[in-house]
Amino acid sequence: MDISNLFENLTLEDFDNFIATSQEENLWLDFKVPKSPELNSTDDKRNLARALSGYANSSGGLVIWGVDARKNDKGVDCAIELKPIENVNRFLTRLNTLTGDGVDPTVAEVQHRILETEDGKGYAISLIPESDTGPHMSKLGEDRYYKRSGDSFYKMEHYDVADMFGKRHKPKLNIHYKIIDPGAKVSVVIGMTNHGRATAIGPFLAFGCNRPLFRSQYGLNGNGYEGLPFRNSLDPNLPWTYGGSMDLAIHPKMARDITKLTLGHRERAAPTEDLIVRYSIACENQPLEEGVLVVPLEELQ
Repeated sequence: MDISNLFENLTLEDFDNFIATSQEENLWLDFKVPKSPELNSTDDKRNLARALSGYANSSGGLVIWGVDARKNDKGVDCAIELKPIENVNRFLTRLNTLTGDGVDPTVAEVQHRILETEDGKGYAISLIPESDTGPHMSKLGEDRYYKRSGDSFYKMEHYDVADMFGKRHKPKLNIHYKIIDPGAKVSVVIGMTNHGRATAIGPFLAFGCNRPLFRSQYGLNGNGYEGLPFRNSLDPNLPWTYGGSMDLAIHPKMARDITKLTLGHRERAAPTEDLIVRYSIACENQPLEEGVLVVPLEELQ
């Protein structure tokens, strides 16, 4: 099941189908009805914290907010009624605010989106991916480790937690950016951060972007220095490629700036749209991953 694709493409019609087909809760799907859009009740906070911990410590999954699920006459937990959330935009804000506080360590790449109905009401969808930086402890008053099994979240036993801590940790390289001198002389530093719990050996980054920004020939410091050796690229869509040897490493929780995008010394028009950076990133024990980084226009101006 591609939960990322499902997260992006769910529609209001799908919500109606949940009820019409008595959609069951399962390993990757959980239904919840919040008590208020403020997410300030103990139960609401507990539900979010358990989902963050349980899905991240398992295989990932979706939480659908605004659908009531109960056991039917066959004892199966399934969707029985739609209960749109009042002020769903406020609910989304609260989800984003509490996500970082709901689990320790924080789960990377959690996403939330909403589907509005009428009068400010609607539904919310939370995508919680499997994590390789766990185990993750639920917070917000919980302080317990959870996992997903069947259609429920269960407290992890001591041996489960010990086993996860004992597993070989992996690196997790993500691309990052920093804006310098926004406006007519804007430049953007591109780099990598290791969010994993193991050292990233032999880091690799290939990327390209839309104009008018392009890779500076003068490097990060104006004297040609760049954070990794520049390599020849075979992909015209990712023309700027950097790769370190096996004796070059990025340690956990450390960042490394790689290069800088600029408008150049000749006069060029300032950006008029978001900066779109398409990239591939990898290192030893982290397979090649492709992604898109969007730098909003308002940050460049």
